[in-house]
Amino acid sequence: MADRLAGQVALVTGSNRGIGQQIAIDLAKAGATVVLSARRAESLAATAAAIEAAGGACDRVQLDVTDAAMVATVVDGIVARHGRIDLLVNNAGIGAGDLPPWETPIDSWWEVFEVNVRGVFVCTQGVMRHMARQRSGRIIDVGSLVSANPNPAAAPYAASKAALQRWNSSLAPAAAEVGVSVFVISPGLVATDMTAIDRFKDIPADQWVPIEKSGALAVALASGRGDKLSGRFIHALDDLDELIEHADEIIERNQQTLAMQFYDEEL
Repeated sequence: MADRLAGQVALVTGSNRGIGQQIAIDLAKAGATVVLSARRAESLAATAAAIEAAGGACDRVQLDVTDAAMVATVVDGIVARHGRIDLLVNNAGIGAGDLPPWETPIDSWWEVFEVNVRGVFVCTQGVMRHMARQRSGRIIDVGSLVSANPNPAAAPYAASKAALQRWNSSLAPAAAEVGVSVFVISPGLVATDMTAIDRFKDIPADQWVPIEKSGALAVALASGRGDKLSGRFIHALDDLDELIEHADEIIERNQQTLAMQFYDEEL
């Protein structure tokens, strides 16, 4: 698998820990040159060390995904240094604890949207300008299955991920016109800093999803295998080969996407 993504340049946001770190390491193992990013560049040292110890190539940048000027400068710098950008993984995200919706501070609620929705839009816009000129590229947004399921204890997070999913499916047809594929992936319930709260402390061990599945899914999508599923939601526990095999049926039936079920079937 070491040369599967050889020649690709990938930017992974929030790659200093957790799921972003795993995805970055696995992309590098597959041969991509990975640009690691986080709000504090020094926090990327462990990820960079793991990549370099395995013989991979990486670059480190400071990046606040909500800062449009900073994102534009960083992305332009990546293209100047590496000649292109082939993959963006929008992983940076935050939650808002587990308070009831009416007790969640307004600023905390909005901060979730600033990072999880605005941040994705800003980074996508910055990267798409280059990908559109290249007529190639892929974007992977790290979403969540909670986007399709009401969850009072994670209302701001769930709402932000629902917005992310609709944004992704809206972007997909426009991006396809310039040769770019986009996806939303769900890592499932993974043991990270975000899930280290009381709400998850009694979850049985067999309900947790290995973090390595997120990295493997990102590598598979970066390889181009799943391009026919652009704009679709793919869970880390999905059988990707089966989804690809049935891609035409999935598209025809509007599956693997955020949708409403109406009583009036004509709507």
